[in-house]
Amino acid sequence: MVTKARPLANESEQAATPLKTKVNILVVDDDATKRFALRTILAPLDENVVEASSGADALRQLLRNEFAVVLLDVRMPIMDGFETAQLIRQRPRSELTPLIFVTALDQAETDMGRGYNLGAVDFVFAPVVPGILRAKVTVFVELYRAQQELRRYRTQLETLVEERTIALTAINRELEAFSYSVSHDLRAPLVSFDGLSQTLLEKYGQELDATATDYLQRMREASKRMTSVFDGLQMLFRLTSGEIRREEIDVSAMEGQIVDELRSANPDRPVDIDIAPGITVSGDQRLVRILLTNLINNAWKFTGGKEPARIVIGREMVDGDSRIFVKDNGVGFDMIDSHRLFGAFQRLHSQSEFPGAGIGLATARRIVNRHGGRIWAEGAVGEGATFYFVL
Repeated sequence: MVTKARPLANESEQAATPLKTKVNILVVDDDATKRFALRTILAPLDENVVEASSGADALRQLLRNEFAVVLLDVRMPIMDGFETAQLIRQRPRSELTPLIFVTALDQAETDMGRGYNLGAVDFVFAPVVPGILRAKVTVFVELYRAQQELRRYRTQLETLVEERTIALTAINRELEAFSYSVSHDLRAPLVSFDGLSQTLLEKYGQELDATATDYLQRMREASKRMTSVFDGLQMLFRLTSGEIRREEIDVSAMEGQIVDELRSANPDRPVDIDIAPGITVSGDQRLVRILLTNLINNAWKFTGGKEPARIVIGREMVDGDSRIFVKDNGVGFDMIDSHRLFGAFQRLHSQSEFPGAGIGLATARRIVNRHGGRIWAEGAVGEGATFYFVL
């Protein structure tokens, strides 16, 4: 019987656990005995302790390396700890490096006031208590490690964002190419087909029987619906590009203009429309107009069978959000189907009941998303619907 050798537990743990990178700690003191004592005290931390014998030497070390923390003796000849600290703070690379002053108790009060003014983060008093020193240094070592880890994550995130941006740029170019193809290669034949059908009806309509005339009319209606779909697709593609140019918009005035246009186009349609005054938003004027047009047209269309038809456009504050809403008393919808409302070409009603390309609410959602907002709807079958949006 052959048995396989199993790895030792400590070996497998070592393989699974990444090695800890040592960080640099700078000890600055003109007395070699004190430097040795501080190095010995810090040895259990298992970090890289670098020594400097003067303020000038410390500045040279700080030019070559990054340090998690600097232990700085106050009393040094030529350049004391305070002068050294001042120069350390003046250099961009070390302006945020934590400084811990080492000083005698008899000078503590004077040293502490001056040290904190120069940006010291802490003091250690001689004679040094090893446990206290290690605890204070450990805090800044762990903080440094956390900062390095955050810096690494930020770099990874920036790289990821750059990669995604490149990918999205490529996708947008493909969408633009597809949009161009839809506009020229697919839409043009439909327009030609509709024109030929119209010519047939105008020139030869009297020679055709009722069935043939009906077929031609249906063909024209189908081509117009397809053309409307292509126009809607192009609209969605255009909304994915270009900058958002925000400005203060008088929504109430804009809604009034849209309603006036609807009334002019449908003079025989009585609809009671109530627009709240003083509604404003910060947004792209062109896109906000398209958004409001789609929502008001939607309410206008789905109140078609109501007597009297009523549409209310207003604003309300909920949990600090300024919500604009378009409410109608039309056919409404089942909330179970609410997830389908804002999908392109998603229809909850038949084409014969309520004609349209099924692109209006998808366009509305795209515009709201581009503004960093959200849009949703509430309703009930036969009781109308309310569309809310926040920019």
